[in-house]
Amino acid sequence: MIVSVVLFVVPVLGAGMGSAFGLLAGLALAALFTTAWLPGSPASTTDGPRAAAAPGKGSRSTTLAGLGLLACFALWALSEDSLWAVAATMGADQARLDETGMGLVLSLSTLGGLLASGLIGLAGRRLGRTAPLAVALVAGAALKMLSGTVTDPGLYMAVIIAWNTIYMLAFIYIVATAAALDASGRWSAPVLGVYLIGSSFAPFFGTFLSASAGYDVLGYVLAGMTLVLAVPLILISRLSVRIDREAVGNPPTNINKAAIV
Repeated sequence: MIVSVVLFVVPVLGAGMGSAFGLLAGLALAALFTTAWLPGSPASTTDGPRAAAAPGKGSRSTTLAGLGLLACFALWALSEDSLWAVAATMGADQARLDETGMGLVLSLSTLGGLLASGLIGLAGRRLGRTAPLAVALVAGAALKMLSGTVTDPGLYMAVIIAWNTIYMLAFIYIVATAAALDASGRWSAPVLGVYLIGSSFAPFFGTFLSASAGYDVLGYVLAGMTLVLAVPLILISRLSVRIDREAVGNPPTNINKAAIV
């Protein structure tokens, strides 16, 4: 959601280096002063044997799940941003979409991302985590496949906007899964870093594949990647839900009373 706001505000302030980096510096400064308000991790309120045996903490299965999540997230970023890398040229070549139409797509995609994040916030825990993630990944794969085959400008715009909205849903749920695996941030901290690693290869991958095999093949490949990655991501999400339930059913007993007061 913050990224969407930044993408909206930067053009308003001007696309110069000063305004763009000045806005990011201001956000970083605001974050620096607000981090003190964040609560400590649950591990900081426990001690003794119960803390050492916290659900999912340091277990082999959780470690493998965390590493698997990071690897899948990097590959998922590659598949997502490969489409973004060629979305403008594909729209122009395949669907006769001009620069004005592509600008409208980017604006409405940002709005779709904001709406998606807002819906997740309103839904809270009622929808769970695994089922929405599975639906988002499968729907995202279908939209990627469609993006490489549609030739109508209006339909292409609708597909890209819907795909970007679904992308934001999946992104949020994957990050939430990483956070649920370990409340101390062991897996949620590096998750954006591995995303950037996968994203950095996306322009080359998307451009090379579309130029050598065509946009339709690109859509099929990206959809296939997403469906394959959906299997381990869904399994890891189920594990994170189980860890959550164990944590709720096995609350810490040795809590520092001074911290409560």
